[in-house]
Amino acid sequence: GHEASVTSGDFTPDGRWALSASADGSLRVWAPRTGVGKHVFRFHNVGDDPAGLTCMAVNGGTDGQLVVVGAEDGQAHICHVGTKKVVASVRHSDLPPSSSQQMAAQSMQEEDEEEEQEEGSAISVEAVGFCPQNPNWLATGGVDGVLKIWDLANGAQCRQTCQLSDTKEGITRLQWHPKFPFCFTASTSGVVRLWDARNGCLLTSLTGHVDVINDLSICYAEEQGNRAFIATASAAKTVRLFELDIPATLKATQA
Repeated sequence: GHEASVTSGDFTPDGRWALSASADGSLRVWAPRTGVGKHVFRFHNVGDDPAGLTCMAVNGGTDGQLVVVGAEDGQAHICHVGTKKVVASVRHSDLPPSSSQQMAAQSMQEEDEEEEQEEGSAISVEAVGFCPQNPNWLATGGVDGVLKIWDLANGAQCRQTCQLSDTKEGITRLQWHPKFPFCFTASTSGVVRLWDARNGCLLTSLTGHVDVINDLSICYAEEQGNRAFIATASAAKTVRLFELDIPATLKATQA
């Protein structure tokens, strides 16, 4: 059913539906037992062509039925699988001043098209995730290197912006801590960071990679989540395993 590459997929927490997001700009809902498509979400875009979807996360909202997708045009869209409605759309990154006019133009020269593609890639949302502690909190991470925390219970308002003032590196992946309101991010510079979503403060940085981190996975040695093991895979053909003592990190930050 998709008309371009599928960029991400997942099941709803209850296992009832399978979800797929695509570069064609659509999010599709499938019946996994039969493979029949049940619904298609399509999202507004400034230009004629829909913005491709890059990432997806499930298990949002108090009923676990919210799904969020990030898009190449700097937006993230939140949908309710049960009601088949788009709950909200948030803009992680603003379009460049001239970009909207370029995207709406009927005819453009080849050099203008190339410039538009560069601008689009500079605002793309590359990572999204719902907070397990508070499923109405949503995190978005972009090529702009910014991590934003949104409160869906408060009209999808941005509650915190987490970023470094001295770098332009992009965020490739994010993952929430299961017990604390903390969010891990992986970057194009090869650094893993841990942020406090309550105040936007950087808690720690984990270094060692020399190239883009393509993916990360985190597990915890204790039920409380005090010791984290972070596995990262880099474009430099290396995998690293970090061990992080969360309480010790918090004490060092407060000191």
